[in-house]
Amino acid sequence: MALKRRLIALILIGTALGALLAYLHDPPWLLSVTSGMRPWETDLDGRRVRWMGGHASLFVPSDGRLVSIPIRTTFNSGDPPVTATISIDDRPVDRVTLTDAEWRLSTIRLPPNGSRRARRVDIRVDRTRADNRGAAVGEVTVR
Repeated sequence: MALKRRLIALILIGTALGALLAYLHDPPWLLSVTSGMRPWETDLDGRRVRWMGGHASLFVPSDGRLVSIPIRTTFNSGDPPVTATISIDDRPVDRVTLTDAEWRLSTIRLPPNGSRRARRVDIRVDRTRADNRGAAVGEVTVR
C-alpha cells in the first residue's frame, strides 16, 4: 500500500513539475519584462525614453512583422562614435553607429512567428559614459 501511495505521489509531483516548466517556457508576463534599463523619463524634445547601460533586453510579441527601435546617445566635443548592436533571440540583426546626439531609428523585420509568444531583443553598446549611460531608447513599436 505504501508503495502505491509513493508511486501516485511521484506521478503527481512529476505532472505538476512538467506543467510548471511548460508555463515558464513561455510565460504570459514576459512581454512586460526589461533588464538593463532605467525608469522612463521625458527627454527634452518630449519623447519618453529609458536610458540603458552597456546591455539592455526587452521582449516584443512574436506575431509582429517589424520592430522599430529609436535610439540615441549624448555627445561631447571629441567623443568617438558609439556602436549599438541589436540582436533578436541571440542573432545579430542590426548595427547602428551613433555619431551625434540625433535620434536613429532601427527598423528590423522579425523572423517568422515561432512557438513562443515573445521574442527577446538585446541592445548592446560598445561604450558607456562615466555615469553608465550607454544610449537612450525611445518607445519600441511592433507592427
